Amino acid sequence: MPGSGDNAIRIPVSNPPAEVAGRLPVRVSSASQQHTSSRRSGPGRIDGEPEEVPPTMTSLAPRRPFYPQPRLILFDLDNTICDYRTARITRTRHAFSPWFQAEGDLEEAVHAAMQYPTEGDEHLAEVLADYGIDASGVAELARQRFVEDRFRGLRLFEEALDAIAVISEVASVGLVTNGPSTIQRAKIEMFRLEARFPVIVVSEEVGSWKPDPRIFAIALERSGHRPEDAIYVGDSADHDIPGARAAGMRSVWVNRWGMTWPGGEEPDASIATL
Repeated sequence: MPGSGDNAIRIPVSNPPAEVAGRLPVRVSSASQQHTSSRRSGPGRIDGEPEEVPPTMTSLAPRRPFYPQPRLILFDLDNTICDYRTARITRTRHAFSPWFQAEGDLEEAVHAAMQYPTEGDEHLAEVLADYGIDASGVAELARQRFVEDRFRGLRLFEEALDAIAVISEVASVGLVTNGPSTIQRAKIEMFRLEARFPVIVVSEEVGSWKPDPRIFAIALERSGHRPEDAIYVGDSADHDIPGARAAGMRSVWVNRWGMTWPGGEEPDASIATL
């Protein structure tokens, strides 16, 4: 974000609002608490899915400019530019709604499903069974409702395009995203991001997934910039921040839901919005 006078890009630490947007209004029973606490991480996440409802954010870095001024800003897509998390909640609620009469029970089941760190549909049957819904064919019907519109409820974050436009006035920009090409390219087309980003790198297309530094190296090469001249902006503490650092870049953690930094080497800055 351009500063005054010297055009330095300043990315301040921001405190999230008291009520975190997008958090589920759930009524969690003791059985649901036991159910959700047993979830473990696994493969299959698309960019930056929070693994659980997050605690309060801890600020990581003081307000300060980036020096030397970055010549390239690379962005993550999901949960950085578009709100994939809320869309996943919307799709899960749509998938489950025919089998829950009570709204509170439906919200508990949706909350339980969100504890799975995957964007796929394999977990739906298990969640339904945990709530006593295991009749023949129900899981398949729920799966069909989940996948019938993969972009149901998917929106850009309100400030995203304006922020990218402003940054583009003082630096080159690009997009680096994990996920299947068919899905990620469809999102890019839906939001017309090709016009915003001269360089777009999708993991499946290059055979490298964040946090592998090779995917960042590909973006740097296509952009014509050195790692020390670039910053990566993303929401995943597991994929974006360590991957960018391994590639020799500075990093900014987009922490929209007030998560606590999980440990390890910290990003250069933390922000709540772009």
